[in-house]
Amino acid sequence: MSSHRWDPVADLLSLQERMNRLFEESLSREGMDAPLLLTGSWIPLADAYETADGFVVQMELPGIDEDDIEIHVAGDQLLVRGERRAEAGERPERYHRMERSHGSFSRVFTLTQDVDPSRVRATFTDGLLRLELPKVAYRRGPRSRGGRSA
Repeated sequence: MSSHRWDPVADLLSLQERMNRLFEESLSREGMDAPLLLTGSWIPLADAYETADGFVVQMELPGIDEDDIEIHVAGDQLLVRGERRAEAGERPERYHRMERSHGSFSRVFTLTQDVDPSRVRATFTDGLLRLELPKVAYRRGPRSRGGRSA
């Protein structure tokens, strides 16, 4: 007989996380501007907005070490993934409440324009990741002098 005890609270929280992921994925598929979720055991909260020169994404990542965060930018895609590790030490026999999620996360944001990966700035302060993503500055072709062509 196994010594593993059934934890209904953990099962319920796991089910809630899966339902949240399904809900977010269904919104994304319907063409809304919601960020896409790849995989993971939890979903960090994020704000994403556009400025004249670029985009800003802020993610709440409390309890995560800066070294456990990966950021990848390619074209108009931003990928942020990482892991929040469970606290080291003894696991309690019985939880009275378990609301904090642990494990890996992975989020993809599709932006409305390509960004310059060499100029991305990231700051991580007090569990808040702030990414500043400058838009690619496209050069315009030479202007014709004189009247408009038809």
